[in-house]
Amino acid sequence: MNDDVWSVALPEGAEPPFQVWVNGEPREEGADYAVEGRWLRFGSPLRPKVRRKGLGGRMMLLAGIGVYGDQKADVVDLRYHVGGQVMHATDLPILPPADAGA
Repeated sequence: MNDDVWSVALPEGAEPPFQVWVNGEPREEGADYAVEGRWLRFGSPLRPKVRRKGLGGRMMLLAGIGVYGDQKADVVDLRYHVGGQVMHATDLPILPPADAGA
């Protein structure tokens, strides 16, 4: 993986085996991502959701300006185990390299 690692936090208590999908496409551990502690680390860029801030941003959304460009985020889904039970998490938050703590 390169230095620009994109991260997704595993849910509390998540245990392997993990199955990961990005935008509905399966990803392979080792080739597409690595598990590091409580994190999934992706070497290729992911597009996190853009959070609009402030009154101006909300007004633009209400007027329909800029809505479509902000909807093109990646969706990370996960199947994992907790205490032997299969669990699912969808649309997990994506942290860019600068925001992903070790």
